[in-house]
Amino acid sequence: MDQPAGLQVDYVFRGVEHAVRVMVSGQVLELEVEDRMTADQWRGEFDAGFIEDLTHKTGNFKQFNIFCHMLESALTQSSESVTLDLLTYTDLESLRNHKMGGRPGSLAPRSAQLNSKRYLILIYSVEFDRIHYPLPLPYQGKPDPVVLQGIIRSLKEELGRLQGLDGQNTRDTRENEIWHLREQVSRLASEKRELEAQLGRSREEALAGRAARQEAEALRGLVRGLELELRQERGLGHRVAGRRGQDCRRLAKELEEAKASERSLRARLKTLTSELALYKRGPVSGPSRLLSHAVLGGRALRFDPTAFVKAKERKQREIQIKSQQRNRLGSGGSGDGPSVSWSRQTRPPAALTGRGDAPNRSRNRSSSGNWPGYQSLPTTGPWLLLFLRGHRRRGKPPSPTPWSGSNMVSRRGNINHWNTYSSDHQVADMAEIDARLKALQEYMNRLDMRS
Repeated sequence: MDQPAGLQVDYVFRGVEHAVRVMVSGQVLELEVEDRMTADQWRGEFDAGFIEDLTHKTGNFKQFNIFCHMLESALTQSSESVTLDLLTYTDLESLRNHKMGGRPGSLAPRSAQLNSKRYLILIYSVEFDRIHYPLPLPYQGKPDPVVLQGIIRSLKEELGRLQGLDGQNTRDTRENEIWHLREQVSRLASEKRELEAQLGRSREEALAGRAARQEAEALRGLVRGLELELRQERGLGHRVAGRRGQDCRRLAKELEEAKASERSLRARLKTLTSELALYKRGPVSGPSRLLSHAVLGGRALRFDPTAFVKAKERKQREIQIKSQQRNRLGSGGSGDGPSVSWSRQTRPPAALTGRGDAPNRSRNRSSSGNWPGYQSLPTTGPWLLLFLRGHRRRGKPPSPTPWSGSNMVSRRGNINHWNTYSSDHQVADMAEIDARLKALQEYMNRLDMRS
């Protein structure tokens, strides 16, 4: 730790200015205090042992080096925790009694040496206490005038010598100063050029940094715009995917329905084909008819209402056309009109016989299209077969009755007329079935093309 080699400070003690000189040489501390007004001097020397023993007695031990630094801080007033005071012996006794809490006793006679001695007090202030380190300084008296005059003469000689050296070396000194100043100017000029170059580079870097920041801001804006577009596209993609998923599910459902309808239509086509084959083979015996009815009756198949309505309309148009053709042929080519009209007049009412005029009623209702029961008949399965067979049974000549046995000519004419009607009606039924099969095949072809 550094120690103060020598220090002289003007310090004011109790309103009187003093000069305090401190000298540290090794482990010895030298103190000298001089009154500026009276020129009285007090001087003392203290070794490290004395200082450490003194601090130990006060209860706050300090090493010699630390004590010297505390004394220097007090002289330079660089710390508020340490201060200095200069006391006489009487002042020191009063301070001691006050600190110990005792009453001041009678002052004993003291020697002149004690009265002339001074004590330099180093005061160390801690948080809740003040510690005093007293350093005794014996009185040295006033300085000797002879000694002072000798010191003055030596100082004057030294001053003259230094002034003579300055006069001889003034020119050299100026040249050296000029040379040093020129070197300094050249060095400063080079530093100035370097600083200007550095300033230029800094400006370029600042401009480049500004451009880079602007470009970075533009890129950030572009990135934000792209992120916004990406989020919008993702949302649109999710919505489109949802709609496509719904469309796929709907189309899958429609495909399943179309496949189910195709299966039902194929089954219906197979049924109608078998019925057509049975119908083309002609009358079937009783057990075979019942067997076919039992086989076909267990199939409850679906049908297309649109195809059924279209087929029914085509059937009605064909029946109307054929009935108009029969009416034209019957009115223009029959030669026994009176016998026919007579047979119609002499025929008993339908309520008595139950079927006497069934062919005519069937033909009239078929041609007019006003029979609701006929329009509402089912067209699938065994019901169609029974409906077709019923037409064939109605196409047979009626069995003889007692009231009609006397007129054999009229009965034979009616039988021929009914046979003709039955064959025409069978042709119409065949055409209707063919039209339905054709329409059904076209509908199935459209379903195949759609799937």
